[in-house]
Amino acid sequence: MDEDGDKHVRAKGSDEVDWISKLPDCLLCEVLLNLPTKDVVKSSVLSTRWRNLWKHVPGLDLDNSDFQEFNTFLNFVDSFLDFNTESCLQYFMLKYDCDDDDYDPEISIIGRWINTIVTRNVKHIDVLDDSYGSWEVQLPSSIYTCESLVSLKLCALTLPSPKFVSLPSLKVMALLIAKFADDLALETLITKCPVLESLTIERCFCDEIEVLRVRSQSLLSFTHVADSDEGVVEDLVVEIDAPKLEYLRLSDYRVASFILNKPGKLVEADIDIVFNLSSENKFNPDDLPKRTMIRNFLVAISTVKDLIISSNVNDYPYSVTYLSCVLRSCPNLKTLVVKSTKYQEKQGDIVFSGPRRFLSSLEYVKIERPLKGEAMEMKLVSYLLENSTILKKLTLCLDDSIKKEESVILKELLAIPSLSTSCKVVVL
Repeated sequence: MDEDGDKHVRAKGSDEVDWISKLPDCLLCEVLLNLPTKDVVKSSVLSTRWRNLWKHVPGLDLDNSDFQEFNTFLNFVDSFLDFNTESCLQYFMLKYDCDDDDYDPEISIIGRWINTIVTRNVKHIDVLDDSYGSWEVQLPSSIYTCESLVSLKLCALTLPSPKFVSLPSLKVMALLIAKFADDLALETLITKCPVLESLTIERCFCDEIEVLRVRSQSLLSFTHVADSDEGVVEDLVVEIDAPKLEYLRLSDYRVASFILNKPGKLVEADIDIVFNLSSENKFNPDDLPKRTMIRNFLVAISTVKDLIISSNVNDYPYSVTYLSCVLRSCPNLKTLVVKSTKYQEKQGDIVFSGPRRFLSSLEYVKIERPLKGEAMEMKLVSYLLENSTILKKLTLCLDDSIKKEESVILKELLAIPSLSTSCKVVVL
């Protein structure tokens, strides 16, 4: 070891010097920035030079499970934020779980940390509160005025009512099972982010938002996820007004109505929705408003080129009838993935009724649901092969019961004529 405590480590059996030790502190900190904080701290044992270097790394990535005591975790975060307070933070990532009955809610602590990192011009915030009753923690309003913030991910926390919002740099926002101080808090927040490009919302049953309006002139990607409660029939609405939207993912069994206003640039969609229909809340063909809403939804996604469609509901609209309507509504569709759609035999006679319409743009199709040879499945495969003019590849996944080569059903599938002369059928 030389006089300043640095070690020039040499590879065993060679004269090569470890040049990492020769890098300036600023570059070493950038390297350490890519590691979890617990690993960054371990570097302090390397040499005298490295002993305090971790304190200068402009990011914190911690899980309280890395500490034996929750108080130790709290003290560590406080110490880190108190050190080098004039420097900017690249990211602040925390995951914690405090279910100790003897410990008071960490409301003031989290608020203090958020206030601190906002003053340090943090760029990325990712906080997951996995504690029981975590929604008691309402974040401070300072989170709405962090002008350096580029990405924000919050899980199981409560957002305050936005009296004033100034987030000119925020491009990515993910709000997972979050609560909001009032029913307009989320809508206001989205509207006030002028450069927002990616938005992910995972709904919780306690968010109390009946009508969610997503209005953004900059939004490119939107994901909306919500589970359902079979015993609850809700009339929730999601209205999307994002003219630049290119990617849409909906995995939702709660919302009854999806309204897309002028999504002229939509290219890719992943659709797993049931419009709040179930075995208990069946589709009524005489419900004209519902039918109109579904038809308008299909028109709104008609520009997509890549589509994933799936559902586990065994009722209209996720029958093959609905799938055929989707195909006919998307003249630009190139890639289609069909997941776990279930079919209704009673609708077999009307599935592909009406004038024949060729699928002139479809090139690649994969049906991921294991096929059993049911009538609706055979009709679907036939429809795709017989109407796709330029189909290049159709991938089928068979149920284990018919995977044998001598299976009659397999032979029938392979014998279906294809309109496209270049189509290759792959059976998995």
